[in-house]
Amino acid sequence: MKESTRTALLVTARTLVAAACVTLVVTARTSVGWGDLLLMLAALAGLLALLAAYNRRFR
Repeated sequence: MKESTRTALLVTARTLVAAACVTLVVTARTSVGWGDLLLMLAALAGLLALLAAYNRRFR
């Protein structure tokens, strides 16, 4: 696989994961309960993991 194709796939995958995490936070925000809180925390952890992976390249 060419490097440009690999990079494009990684960017697309990371964008989809970030969009899914944000969607989970927004949809779980309207409900009240421990399950929804855990779902929002898991989505937040996903966003933080994406941010950490992005920042690791620029150390």
